[in-house]
Amino acid sequence: MFAKLKEKFLNKQFLTFGIIGVINTAVSILLYMLFVGMQVQVGIASFLGDTLSMVGSYFMNMYFTYKEKPSWKSALAFPLSYLPGIVISALIVMLVVGVFHGPEKWAKLISIPIYVPINFLCMNVIVKKFSSKK
Repeated sequence: MFAKLKEKFLNKQFLTFGIIGVINTAVSILLYMLFVGMQVQVGIASFLGDTLSMVGSYFMNMYFTYKEKPSWKSALAFPLSYLPGIVISALIVMLVVGVFHGPEKWAKLISIPIYVPINFLCMNVIVKKFSSKK
């Protein structure tokens, strides 16, 4: 089992995904903080930050992680790969703030180690399904 996990996550593709993820996460967190500063509820702020940052993530991941040309088909399918991670992230943020009374502005950071691997696995499925290299 460890060998399968190592093969799936310890490779150049996951490293590239991770670097793009750091950029995407920084944008998402900045947007989240902006929305929280505008008094938007934390779950909605998390969802909006993730959703808006997804545009840049789509293009970077298609070009650099998956070496695919962006297409309308994959662009429309791409949000499906993010949906589980976005929902999980928003739920964790609401839990951290609502149940554990953690700081609103930093609650999103706690969700990162959980939703990043989920996003990677979901994105692999979506990209393979809509790949131009079939």
